[in-house]
Amino acid sequence: MMPRFARYLILSAILSLVLARGAELTEFHVRGGLPNVAAKIARGHDVHVAFLGGSITAAAGWRPMTLTTLQRAYPQTKFIEINAAVSGTGSDYGAARLQRDVLRHRPDLLFVEFAVNDGSGSPHVEARMEGIVRQTWAANPLTDICFVYTVSSGMLPDLLAGNYQSTARSMENVAAHYAISSFNFGAEIARRITAATLVMMAPESVPADTEGRDAQKRLIFTRDKTHPTEAGHRVYAARLARALPLFLNAGSAGPHALLAPLSNRNWQRARIVNVAETDHDGQWQSVPPHDVHVTTQGGQNLVPPTWVAMEPGAKIEFRFKGTTLGIVGLKGPENGQFRVTIDDLPPETGTLFDSYSTPGRFVLARWFFLQPLADTEHHVRLELLATKIDKASIMAKAGKPITDAKPYAAHGLYLSGFLVVGEPVGTRTPPAERTAAMRTMDLPVLPTPPPGYTLAWSDEFDTSRLDESRWLYRTGTRYWSTQLPANVAVRDGFLWLECKKEKTAQSDYTAGGVITRRVFRYGYYEARFKVPPTKGWHTSFWMMHHAAADAKAHLGSRQEIDVCENDSVTPNRYGANLHEWRPAHHGRGHRTIHTPDQSVDFHVWGCEFTPEKITYYFDGRTVLVNDAKQIPDHGDMSIWLTVIASPLGQTDAVDESKLPVFAVFDYVRYYEKNHPF
Repeated sequence: MMPRFARYLILSAILSLVLARGAELTEFHVRGGLPNVAAKIARGHDVHVAFLGGSITAAAGWRPMTLTTLQRAYPQTKFIEINAAVSGTGSDYGAARLQRDVLRHRPDLLFVEFAVNDGSGSPHVEARMEGIVRQTWAANPLTDICFVYTVSSGMLPDLLAGNYQSTARSMENVAAHYAISSFNFGAEIARRITAATLVMMAPESVPADTEGRDAQKRLIFTRDKTHPTEAGHRVYAARLARALPLFLNAGSAGPHALLAPLSNRNWQRARIVNVAETDHDGQWQSVPPHDVHVTTQGGQNLVPPTWVAMEPGAKIEFRFKGTTLGIVGLKGPENGQFRVTIDDLPPETGTLFDSYSTPGRFVLARWFFLQPLADTEHHVRLELLATKIDKASIMAKAGKPITDAKPYAAHGLYLSGFLVVGEPVGTRTPPAERTAAMRTMDLPVLPTPPPGYTLAWSDEFDTSRLDESRWLYRTGTRYWSTQLPANVAVRDGFLWLECKKEKTAQSDYTAGGVITRRVFRYGYYEARFKVPPTKGWHTSFWMMHHAAADAKAHLGSRQEIDVCENDSVTPNRYGANLHEWRPAHHGRGHRTIHTPDQSVDFHVWGCEFTPEKITYYFDGRTVLVNDAKQIPDHGDMSIWLTVIASPLGQTDAVDESKLPVFAVFDYVRYYEKNHPF
């Protein structure tokens, strides 16, 4: 029998359709539905759900929320996520990397999201999306597909006029041809804007309440015209949740038919050619998978094997039969200019450097040879040029003047492969890629603190009680718990922060935390601790200004450095972050780090803060480097050791069966540089 929650969603979706009848902008099309997924759910089998898209899908938003919706609706089924979202890329790169990032994991359900990153509709968009469909069903005709169409400010005129956004119109041609379910997130956004219950964009300076609404009670959808706020993602996920039961109850289980193509130039033959397959000279060196250039790209194992060359004249040659040639690599401050020549065609020059190529930020970017190619055999030659890019001018025009020229001095290329629509000819067999994602424990161990530091302050928690002359208590209610001094204790050489079921006027749970009265700035910070062994608790080791600490503290930009933020629902991963809070909030760098179970044993988290960079460590391994110069005015900070009950990390509830539990800290230490900065 279908679960009550699922029956409710179906009825709600039908009601929505009835209410919207006659509207020109249809929110979704069921078409052939998701019958093979429904069949696996009915049998209680695991369902692998893949998400292929850009930064909107990469965010902790509609993607994990949708997975949670499915898990709640069908608790007897295990839904396993395949996160294949790469920020800043569209369906061109999506089609080329589909086999590597998605199909080798054999998904049962594939969501495809490229409406914003593809810009505007065209036959090229149709060809790439058709290539994604045909590759998927050629690999496994039982995989169900759903297109989802996100929205940015530039798409609003079409949507408010009752039309699909341009890219969605092109994608709908493919969806209709292959009877693929599709959902247009823009329909609900346009409806709410018309009803004056949502504003598309408001800057960070406009405050929002806990539900993400402004002073006029309008939901703030984005802060940058493109990427939804948390509240915006909730709108996306909630609307899709209403349609999913209809998708799952449509069609008949069985192989999807691979119909005659819409276009003979579709991208079914798209693929990545590894540098190891080509003829490359000795200047090209393989980048280790634990190198910071690779590990700072978001997502697990989404960076293809990457090679680097830094000297002019470095070259690569290979042959392929096909119609399209491009490259993918890691943008960053070291990038220079390259030249690509195909056969006897005029050569084209390019670079992966742009105004977003800041120190410590290395993300995948692609470049394409623009001249049309016949579907014949071609000879490709790439070489680095001696031409120096005027990086200072590029950054200055973007309002990001270069204050330290050293990270920008090199003019090379981090090359992750060639993008072709076709087949390589006579290339070498590349070495097998690792199938497991790079884990933190695979990284080399470095000395911590780094050389040149001396211990200047610490608390080993070897007294009988907390030294209140050195520490403040964290108080107040945050998310699901009220933080109380009574939940903080020092005994047996540890700091114990208790997490328990205890009702207060504001919450059903209590927890605790401590904040140093002393403030710090540049130096090396370290703490050893373990997190609570049950879901529902957010444990953190971080630095930020606190109003009740040293009154002489310099506030500055009020940076927040999160060395560790763990949500105990997933004790084998945590987040490291950098935030700027004044004059407005900006996230300045984040990474999710995968580790052993942090609740089983103690681990050591560290952070080196200098005027130039912020380096984060886990058990002596470098896991993230952020550019400290993104913060214009570094302020003084207290050290915070805290735990709260929260929904963060897609936690649905606190597991009360094991309460009380504790976050346990062995020590916290601060080291100063022997020679001040």
